[in-house]
Amino acid sequence: MIRGSATPAGTEGACGAHGSDYGSELGRTGLVVSPAGFGGYRVSPVVRAHGASLHLALTSGINLIDTSANYADGGSEELIGQVLGRLIDAGAIRREAVAVVSKVGYLQGKNFALSRERRREGGAFPELVPYAEGLEHCIHPEFLEDQLTRSLARLNLETLDIYLLHNPEYFLGWAAGEGMASDASRNEYDRRIEAAFRHLEAEAAAGRIMWYGISSNTFPADPSDPRFTCLERIWEIAASISPNHRFAAIQLPMNLYEPGAVLCANQPGGESALQFARRKELAVLINRPLNAMAGGRLLRLAEVGDTETLSIEEIEKRIETLAGSEHDFLARVLPGLGLDKAIGTQLTHRLFIAASLAAAWRELAGYDHWQQVRSELILPRIQGAMAFLENHLPAAPAAAAWRELHLAALDAALRGVGGYYAQTAAAKVAAIKAALAAADPDWDADEPLSRLALRALRTTAGVSCVLVGMRRPAYVEDVLAELAAPVPRRERS
Repeated sequence: MIRGSATPAGTEGACGAHGSDYGSELGRTGLVVSPAGFGGYRVSPVVRAHGASLHLALTSGINLIDTSANYADGGSEELIGQVLGRLIDAGAIRREAVAVVSKVGYLQGKNFALSRERRREGGAFPELVPYAEGLEHCIHPEFLEDQLTRSLARLNLETLDIYLLHNPEYFLGWAAGEGMASDASRNEYDRRIEAAFRHLEAEAAAGRIMWYGISSNTFPADPSDPRFTCLERIWEIAASISPNHRFAAIQLPMNLYEPGAVLCANQPGGESALQFARRKELAVLINRPLNAMAGGRLLRLAEVGDTETLSIEEIEKRIETLAGSEHDFLARVLPGLGLDKAIGTQLTHRLFIAASLAAAWRELAGYDHWQQVRSELILPRIQGAMAFLENHLPAAPAAAAWRELHLAALDAALRGVGGYYAQTAAAKVAAIKAALAAADPDWDADEPLSRLALRALRTTAGVSCVLVGMRRPAYVEDVLAELAAPVPRRERS
């Protein structure tokens, strides 16, 4: 087990090594952290690049890690514990220099299975919110105690620096769907938050956590939203428990297209959530810095990279070539494989994508939608089919030769479609960068959009740390390059 916790002196010393103006004060915690933190969403020990990325980040000046019990079904916390342990044992970093944040609230995957098992045994977690198929939510003290124990074990930590309730507004959404009166649901929400805070105060007294807070997607929302979480009301709840309470941090979404944390005056006193947080010296962690919801669509705030630019006719010709390869498999390759008819039909279904691609390739919402379709629908089908052919069938010259030609045809067709959407995406990126330059001279630079989008957030007064997904070493290098730019923090409203 890794003993100790992050300390003001340890974190300040780590950040000071990178320049006097490098670190950000983490609110009333006294900790000093890098302006960008390692976002642990979608990382796990089974992907080697994820561990390499975290290793690079921690040894290059990133000293805040954010994760959650439900990220990769606990795998994110496991990876972080493993990498921290190795680096601390090797003397590459010190525990006192690194702030670790985790979150609690979701029951899905293993936690959902645990919930069902407890129900069968007559000991269900109290106050469960049934949110969707295979998904529940809970912030009851009994659940918090269970989950903190599990998170500390996965992280291999004695003490967690900051523990956040993860989207407690799920209760408000559920209550609205159930037709509960607004006043009644608000009162119950406050009661549940207070009970959770009282338990977290006890966990802090026991030394299992240092500070606590809330991660909510609705801190920046309009007060008319039934799921709106009022930061001022949350502060009042914490203050009612003790004048020396350990409520010290919030996490919320913010990016160039979703600036509600700065611009929405949604607190009873007329302040924005960020203004109120600054006044109360709360740490503010920003998530979704590069994934914006714009017009109901996901927009990735980053360049799309080099892609082919083809005419519509050329793209359609490539798809036709792919279709021809598919039919060649059906006529020439499949009969020689000796497969059961049902297996052959299933294999063919997974391989054949040209017809659906031809029908829909020009109907997608944009480059990010195409990337989603490619990575989540097309490639898993093809990879599964190819793995079956390679690993479960005897070598067949016709099949092997066809496989190489087919993968080349598939790659050509996908690159052609990607290039079509990349043209529009590149124009949008150029427009965003022009708007940034016009908005603030500090944001006017010949840099990739991902860096400028991060710059806009990290240089906004009141923002403590921007959480960036860094699943590849190249992403870490991109963030480090941006943090090396000496841009001051200012009021950016």
